Amino acid sequence: MSIPRPIVSFLVKSLVAFVLWKVLYLFLLQPARVPDRQLTRFIGNATAWTLNGFGTAHSYKAVEVSDVDVEDNVAHPTTAMDLQRDGLQTLRVADACNGLELMVLYIGFIVCFPAPLSRKLSFGFAGCLMIVLLNILRCAALVQIFLKYRAYLDFSHHFAFTFVIYGLIFLLWYLFSKNLSLQHDRKAKA
Repeated sequence: MSIPRPIVSFLVKSLVAFVLWKVLYLFLLQPARVPDRQLTRFIGNATAWTLNGFGTAHSYKAVEVSDVDVEDNVAHPTTAMDLQRDGLQTLRVADACNGLELMVLYIGFIVCFPAPLSRKLSFGFAGCLMIVLLNILRCAALVQIFLKYRAYLDFSHHFAFTFVIYGLIFLLWYLFSKNLSLQHDRKAKA
């Protein structure tokens, strides 16, 4: 039994893309904090803006703070965004929570999958936009859970919202690949 050539091609492309991304991120982007710093700031500020948009009597703002990220027993100085309600901290948005890795994972699948470039660009842009918007809503919901249902915060952060965001990514991948197979079937019948 042999593995079909398109599957081998996809797996090889995925492995190469993963290694390239990790080298680029770990040696260039992460030390320079690009795009982590910008994305973390955006998520923090957009979450505060979203919470203020609910029209409550409270005022939310995002404040940049120094932080330390420990990965593989190595400390990396970073900045994070503290989400405050009326001056009191509620939640911290760190680089690990900014959604960058999710977007890279999502885009990586699309880049490695055989499809027209226009389709890859449209699904890539729309999917990343959805991931960012869902992440902002996730952070806003986590603030509310922290304030009102603190006992459920860890479960919500580590399980419930992880399930929701990966559910969105799998749905987008399904829609991306499903329509391709329908187009391929139509061409084969013609």
